[in-house]
Amino acid sequence: MAFTEVYYQPERWTEFHFFASGGADGAISESVNPGVRWKLKEIRVRLSVAFASVEDLTVRISATQGSAYNHFLKSEAMNGIKQKWYTYDSDGLTFQSDDQMVIALSLVSGQNIIGIEVLGWAVLG
Repeated sequence: MAFTEVYYQPERWTEFHFFASGGADGAISESVNPGVRWKLKEIRVRLSVAFASVEDLTVRISATQGSAYNHFLKSEAMNGIKQKWYTYDSDGLTFQSDDQMVIALSLVSGQNIIGIEVLGWAVLG
């Protein structure tokens, strides 16, 4: 195995903000793909009511380079949790142009309203 070298040109970045909400029965799955190189700064998950049952939150990256590059950023049981913020350092986590982040919640009660926010930067142009 050997590393593959890739060199990136200087780029200008702009902030982005994705937001989704829902409250229907069944699983929730939202994806973020700005379509250009991007950096992840923060993920915020808010629930109107804390879950009293086993609900799993997963955040995974589906990599454009193939399944060997896919990975989970976070996998957490949401039992008893009403609000969760995941913050990354000031430089953020850098991803390729077609890398897709998928945020999923295993099962959702129609009584619970869920809001998911993703903040970061994307390359201009």
